[in-house]
Amino acid sequence: MTERKRILYLAHRIPYPPNKGDKIRSYRQLEHLAGRHDVWCAFFVDDPDDWRHVATLQKMCRAVAAVPLSPRWAKMRAMVGFAAGRTLSESYFDDPRMRRVVRRWAADVGFDATLVFSSSMAGYADAVPGGRKVLDFCDWDSLKFAEYGQHGGRFTRSIWSGEAKRLGQRERGWLAAFDACVVVTDQEAAAIDAGVAANRLHVIGNGAVVGKMPRRKTREAGPVVGFVGQMDYRPNVEAVTWFVEHVWPMVRASVPDATFRIIGRSPTGEVLRLGRQDGVEVTGAVASVRDALEACAVSVAPLRIGRGIQNKVLEAMAVCRPVVLTTAAATGIGGTDGADYELADEPREFAERVIGLLLDPDERDRLGLAGRSFVQTQFDWSREMGKLESLVLHGEIEASQPESADLLAVTS
Repeated sequence: MTERKRILYLAHRIPYPPNKGDKIRSYRQLEHLAGRHDVWCAFFVDDPDDWRHVATLQKMCRAVAAVPLSPRWAKMRAMVGFAAGRTLSESYFDDPRMRRVVRRWAADVGFDATLVFSSSMAGYADAVPGGRKVLDFCDWDSLKFAEYGQHGGRFTRSIWSGEAKRLGQRERGWLAAFDACVVVTDQEAAAIDAGVAANRLHVIGNGAVVGKMPRRKTREAGPVVGFVGQMDYRPNVEAVTWFVEHVWPMVRASVPDATFRIIGRSPTGEVLRLGRQDGVEVTGAVASVRDALEACAVSVAPLRIGRGIQNKVLEAMAVCRPVVLTTAAATGIGGTDGADYELADEPREFAERVIGLLLDPDERDRLGLAGRSFVQTQFDWSREMGKLESLVLHGEIEASQPESADLLAVTS
């Protein structure tokens, strides 16, 4: 039996339910660690609907601190911090209530280790004396902001470029300050100039829940093309906008009864307006992403900006849906074009790949089954979380096999 350790887990958003990229990863980390150790978990709640999920985490952890965060005030705090020379990311999540919780726990418990999820929370680790400290960057966010800085108006480009520069400096500082740091893909690690702290940077990937075979085969679905994602996340908004404007007209010209279904929570006004186009539907949140994907014949991931592993791609492949994706979306997944998915970056080629799959049910089934097999063999949560546990507690990557709570609710 593994000796139970006392672990502090800090996350910028409630790590449940696992219904979007960062929350899928944070939930799997918490699930694995809390199943084997005593975990004190602190996080922010920025969606009123998420308060009902705190009780689930209470059952998993030794103690839970849920700190309310108002997106409106957080944005104002971020801009004030940026004007003062700080990063937007840190300023957005800088809250004295969270700091008080961390200090109180650190004094009362004496943690063996601290795992920080997202660089936005890295500053809170300073309040914890002793024990190993590990930071899961997930993505090296300064690279994302640098990509943002290449688009938009002059003012927004200036803001994003400034954030990329400041955050990059902070990221390199954290890389040297923490005992170990984590990113999700080899490509992300290769893009980082780690310098003397290179031995502190590790790659721990994501997994996928493959589950049972889908109830509906692709040939039983109508000519529906689906995109799944959080629809107020800028890369997702840009992806579906590009697809509707540059790819979809060619698809509809060849398959007039085709439907493009944009599936995901919190669609922006820009996304909702896409629903006015012929054959485009915007669903908003759905009860079951799996069911929504099974209603599609083809899944697309036309991202122009992509970091880390795209869980939306893994989810589609897990339910045997053939995926057409860009190089940016394929980064970190691996696989082979034509064998595990279809890869295209230019509008006409992307449209041709989608059209070909819509018109060929045999190829849809072949590619869907191949994608499911690929995900099943390559993306294993138990393996990756075993690596994380070894790194957090022992300072080395070594795969392992996985095995009453108090609620501290911080209120305004």
